[in-house]
Amino acid sequence: MPPLTIKTITVQYVAMLKEQSNCSIEVVKTEVLTCMDLYNHLQDQYKFVIPNSQIRVAVNHEFCSMQKLLQDEDLVIFIPPVCGG
Repeated sequence: MPPLTIKTITVQYVAMLKEQSNCSIEVVKTEVLTCMDLYNHLQDQYKFVIPNSQIRVAVNHEFCSMQKLLQDEDLVIFIPPVCGG
């Protein structure tokens, strides 16, 4: 198994995730492999209440699966469910 590589990922938060993390964008250095792994790591860090099964994700402005493999310098946007009124 190859050694894990540290990647620099820019993470953008919107809606409730922005409030819970107290930031809208941050740069994360991480060894995680997928968007799901990244969300789980950040959920532990910020105590996000939304389960990963309810999160949509976009990488480099394209919606994708939470199983997408992350690459160095990716922009990841986690999008919680939203209600309209």
